[in-house]
Amino acid sequence: MPWWRRRAFAVALCVPVLLGIAYSVLWEYYRPTAFPMLTWLVSCGLYGLLFTLFAVRCHRLVLLDAQAVAREWRPRWTWRETRFFMWVAGFWLFGIVALVVMLMVVVNAWGMIAGHESLEVEWAEKAVRIALLYPLGRLCVMFPATAVEQHPPQLGWAWQLTRGNGWRLMIVVGALPWLFAQLTGAVYRSEATTFEWLLVGLLGFVLLAVEIAAVSLCYRELKS
Repeated sequence: MPWWRRRAFAVALCVPVLLGIAYSVLWEYYRPTAFPMLTWLVSCGLYGLLFTLFAVRCHRLVLLDAQAVAREWRPRWTWRETRFFMWVAGFWLFGIVALVVMLMVVVNAWGMIAGHESLEVEWAEKAVRIALLYPLGRLCVMFPATAVEQHPPQLGWAWQLTRGNGWRLMIVVGALPWLFAQLTGAVYRSEATTFEWLLVGLLGFVLLAVEIAAVSLCYRELKS
C-alpha cells in the first residue's frame, strides 16, 4: 500500500519524517547527560508526539482518500491527534506496569518451584514481552479507528472486533516490527556518520510506514 500510494505518502509524511530524523540526529549527538531519568521521560514524550503526527497521517493515507490527505501536507495538531497521543501514552504506561508486574510474578513463582538460580531473568523478560503482544494485537485497532474518527474507540469494542484473530494480529504487531528492527540493525554501525544516520533514519520511517499500513489494513478488513 505505501508503494502503490508512494507519491501521496511522500508528500503527506515529508514534514513528520524530517522532524523525526532531525530529532534522532540531535538526540544521538547532543544527548544531555544530567538527570538521566528526566531526560528519558522527555525523550519518550517528544518521540510520542512525533510518532503521533506520523502515524495518524499514515492511517489516514491508507483508509481515506490518499490524495486528499496529501493535499494537507502541513501537519496540524487537532483533538484527533490529542486522542491518539493519549492512547499511545496509555498503552505505553500499561505495557511498562504490566511488564514489571508479570516479570515479578514469573520470577517469584519460578523461584519457589525450581530455585532462583535456575531462572534466566533475561529469557523470562522476553517471554513476558511476547505474552503482552497478544492484548496489544487485540487492541491495536484502536489506533486506526482514532485516526480516521470512524468509530468512538473503546477497549471493549476493539476486543470484540478482533475476536478470533488475536494470534494473527499478534504476528502483525510483534513479528513484523521485530523483523524490520533486524533489517534496520543490519545497516547500523556505532561510529556512523551524520549522512549514515540520515539514511538509517529514513529507512526506519519507511519500515514504520509499512507497519502502520499493516495495522490499518487489518482494521479495514475486520470492519468489513
